[in-house]
Amino acid sequence: MGIASAKIAAAQSFGIVSPGFPQVPESQPAPEFRVFQHGVASGDPLPDSVIIWTRVSSHPGDTAGSNQGRPVGVKWDVATDEGFGSIVASGSLRTDPASDNTVKVDVKGLSADSYYFYRFTVTDGDHAGEISPIGHTRTAPPVNSAPEHLGIALTSCANWESGYFSAYRDMATNDKIDVIMCVGDYIYEYERGGYSGKGPVRDHLPAHETVTLADYRLRYATYHTDPDLQEAHRKKPWIVTWDDHEVANDTYRDGAENHDPAKEGDFAARREAAIQAYLEWLPVRAVKFSEGGHLYRNFRYGDLADITMLDLRTYRDKAPEFKNLRAVDDDSRTMLGSEQFQFLRDQWASSSAKWRLVGNSVMFTPVLIPPMDPEATRAVTELLGMPQDGLPYNADQWDGYAAERRRLMKIMEDEGYDNVVFLTGDIHSSWACNVPRVPGRYPNDGIAAMEIVCSSVSASNIDDIVLMPQDNPISLTATAAIQGANRYVQYLEFDRHGYAAVYVGRDDITAEYRLVEVKEIPDQELYTRAVYRGERGKGMSRVQ
Repeated sequence: MGIASAKIAAAQSFGIVSPGFPQVPESQPAPEFRVFQHGVASGDPLPDSVIIWTRVSSHPGDTAGSNQGRPVGVKWDVATDEGFGSIVASGSLRTDPASDNTVKVDVKGLSADSYYFYRFTVTDGDHAGEISPIGHTRTAPPVNSAPEHLGIALTSCANWESGYFSAYRDMATNDKIDVIMCVGDYIYEYERGGYSGKGPVRDHLPAHETVTLADYRLRYATYHTDPDLQEAHRKKPWIVTWDDHEVANDTYRDGAENHDPAKEGDFAARREAAIQAYLEWLPVRAVKFSEGGHLYRNFRYGDLADITMLDLRTYRDKAPEFKNLRAVDDDSRTMLGSEQFQFLRDQWASSSAKWRLVGNSVMFTPVLIPPMDPEATRAVTELLGMPQDGLPYNADQWDGYAAERRRLMKIMEDEGYDNVVFLTGDIHSSWACNVPRVPGRYPNDGIAAMEIVCSSVSASNIDDIVLMPQDNPISLTATAAIQGANRYVQYLEFDRHGYAAVYVGRDDITAEYRLVEVKEIPDQELYTRAVYRGERGKGMSRVQ
């Protein structure tokens, strides 16, 4: 019995899935060759420009990462109508194996707050005249405008093997969504069956863990064949940042938990390969670090919202180990690095927007067992060697870098920033939180910010890990325990997958948690599980 069959049988024994649960076939037929088999995408919208992307498969043997592609001429067009009767920008270029035959164009000179259509056409070779699917995109509003609404689909943690991507289809068809924000774990790096929960329900490529540039390219290519992900990229512009699994689990500045130098070589070389593939395969306006680039950047949507996208992996110190958790209070340790910290501070200082939004890959809100009042319990914390605010349950999050988090919260308090909202993923569950100034003195000492955390698209959560149904006793006990110890956690849902639709208005910000009941079957409907509303300085509260 193979890995997939054994896990499906185990799941059936718990009553989780029926014998009709989708099974991974022993061999899969090769798909029909298509030049634009990986779809199209757009991203990083500014008032006058947007990135458009595709990959050109130059011949049937041109598998991503194989270095078997051929140079291909490509023409691109951007128009105001889907029939391309009014083309406003166009150009030509050549792509080749040096970029894995991907195409990425920064289209400039566009009108602000405008809808556009784009396409790519092969101009030479055996497939001359082939035309890509038609993409839809939209530029950001003028900086001096006053928009009434911004809809963000907040997403993270899409694991190919552990389920289907119905959440992406819902984002694509949601008319209230203007932009899709991925805050990390767009791919997972593991070998087949290495991290699949109740699955695997479908095999990814390559079969082994991704380590080399060829490996990462092929893994991205696999993801880009998913029809729901293709549709989300085709219909909406994306704004992205990475977390750890775009490289390896629990990545930090000098290494990763899931990287063994003795077997997998130099970590810096692996990370450089992962970054190159990421920048090739996603519509992001950035260049490789070896060329002086960085991923953190800022977007402005008129006077409604400033969005600062952070990179919380490249510059961070290694997370403290459980035996030395007092290190979380060490002022010298960093998550952001000094230059990125100053960048965020400068963006906040220059903003006059209604909302300061932060694309943030790991949870900012303290999740402690239990939250401690640093004054009342000083003797106890010193005696036991506990961190100032209490024991973190996950030091890979901002809880492992509490001193730097307090520095940011002091800036918010000193400058009167009562409109900071962190938009977060990573932990495969849905949360709505009021970030407390002092965890052990909440609510008396007030809140520093708000945080909206989306669930995973498909990556395993509690019920997947313990092979039990949703709302099982383990999940419900964990939910009650965490909310009981951390009263500022307004909403927590541990078992379901999906995304958070974040609707930014001039007076409030609303989080609609769009979830799916069964991720192991494709084409599932999503539904609204809960709705929370946030107000400046007042925090999040339940609406539905």
